[in-house]
Amino acid sequence: MDFDLETHASGDLLDLGSLCPGLFLVPVVHGSLPFAEAARRAALDQRWDAIAIDLPDQVREEFLEAVVRLPEIWAATWLQDGRRWVLPADPCGAATLVARAALQERIPLVFVDDASPTDERDDPTLPDPAAAESIGAADYLGISLPFLDRHTDQDLSDRSARIAARLRRVSGKTLFVCRMALVPHLLRELASPPRSIPAEGYPQITDLETVPVDPRHLAFCIGEWPFVAQEAERIRRDPFAEMPPHRAWTMRVLSAARRRHLDRRRARFLPVHELRSADRFAHRLARLSGHHQPSMWDLVQAARGCSGDSFAAAVLEAARHHGHLPEGPALKLGPANSRLDDGPVMPWTHRLSPVPGHWTTVQLRKDPPPEEAMRWIREWKPASLCSHLPEDLAIEHFNQELRDRARSSSPSSQARSLPFESSLLDGLDLRETIRHFWKGEIWVREFPPRTLKLDTVVIAFDDGGSDRYPHQGTWYAEHANESTLLFYATDPGMDPIGPGILRCRYGGLALLFPPRAVPDVFAMRPRPLDARTPLETLVAGACLYSKEKAVVFASWDPPSLALSRIAHEAGKRLVHVKLAGFSARTLEKLRTFHVLNGKEVRGWADRFIQG
Repeated sequence: MDFDLETHASGDLLDLGSLCPGLFLVPVVHGSLPFAEAARRAALDQRWDAIAIDLPDQVREEFLEAVVRLPEIWAATWLQDGRRWVLPADPCGAATLVARAALQERIPLVFVDDASPTDERDDPTLPDPAAAESIGAADYLGISLPFLDRHTDQDLSDRSARIAARLRRVSGKTLFVCRMALVPHLLRELASPPRSIPAEGYPQITDLETVPVDPRHLAFCIGEWPFVAQEAERIRRDPFAEMPPHRAWTMRVLSAARRRHLDRRRARFLPVHELRSADRFAHRLARLSGHHQPSMWDLVQAARGCSGDSFAAAVLEAARHHGHLPEGPALKLGPANSRLDDGPVMPWTHRLSPVPGHWTTVQLRKDPPPEEAMRWIREWKPASLCSHLPEDLAIEHFNQELRDRARSSSPSSQARSLPFESSLLDGLDLRETIRHFWKGEIWVREFPPRTLKLDTVVIAFDDGGSDRYPHQGTWYAEHANESTLLFYATDPGMDPIGPGILRCRYGGLALLFPPRAVPDVFAMRPRPLDARTPLETLVAGACLYSKEKAVVFASWDPPSLALSRIAHEAGKRLVHVKLAGFSARTLEKLRTFHVLNGKEVRGWADRFIQG
């Protein structure tokens, strides 16, 4: 190519004044937010005598009507060559934003493209458009030229020649927003003397109209996620707000999905660090596929891997959500077919992005609809309850871990160091010997003969009131290797997840091992040892029925004076173990448990319970 881009490029603009007086070019990838923002800045930062876009003049009125209706998303649609063509007013599309800027600034708007249908030659595979945010549209064109030169074609050359002829007829300082595929041919035509141009022949356009697009199907016709399109419009309305970097949108979608998730589910808390993990995971998946920005599939798979199917379903809903609901019949779109009102199903093509996207199916276990959840509650049999066995094993392992930590932290269980007298006791203490080397002494270590005996562990996740944890009771062991369990938890009836399966969240629990028969301390009146809260009742019950002097108390903070008083009155001592020493994800998994309506439910519980 004879044209030297580097000497004429500035940020997002290419100055083509040496080829066509007064002409400036913004090369864009339609449907990409970085390019849309670059075109919008170019249109608003300077004064222009005209703005040209690569759309046919035949759809001018319908497209501008759709642009005026933003933030509702409408589209110009027509029938041509046996299929439906759709041109939506995309909030993340460069053509839409410069057209709106021209209308707002009263700048003449020129449509310079042919009316002939576009095809895959107008939408070639290029590097990730997200790169334009850091290097600019002009430099992005430079790295895309090797890809664009593969699509040299006589039809594209003739189309570019006609566009160049229309641009030459526009007077004054003109901004032209043009798709990448046409730029090499357009530059050659502008650099060459005007030539005789073959007449344009195109199939007839019929049924041209402007219609709203069904919000549920927006993902098929706009370039970015509907959530991004909606948020971008909201940010543009705020004169003091700045558009976030493209990388930040995944975290924004995850945060919106988390709010949806927590509003629907009362049993499981979703820690913020899981969102960060999902964000990093999604970007790594994107890099594996050669992109900077994760696709919707990358993000859903990352959310599924970090937080389960239910959250992944919430992420998918959040990414596809667009809050503006148009009135009247809307255009319904799928990956290949479209339908308007009660008309026939027809194949459709996006005018500016004619290459259809790649769609795949993701199997997710979503939370049940409210009607089905209510039916499971009605069919519940109160006399037949049992636990989920994998959760029993996990809580027993945690019980043993807490006992080990309590023993290791007890002063009576720690080794003592003594100067050597007549016996090595339990071995040489090398560290103390080196420390007292200047005295010429040898130090030895002695382990205490007795270890702390423990048979009861209290785990206090939360000391919230009875309103938050109305489900209180005692579960007895099914076999000799299982503890007797005292607990208070959330209402399981509020979160059914499957037939005969309810999900709850512990506020606190006490494990008595070896198992023994104890009365239900939460049903005692008056409460034992003057306990007032569920946590105090739990500690009172654990201390009353513990056979050893020490009771392990695992919590975020040391036991309060009230809890210490209760233990003292029962003749016990609380040995504190900090929950902060365990990972938040482990604690969250332990805290969530499931109530099954009979042992036969264990046969299908794994299909509904997410890990």
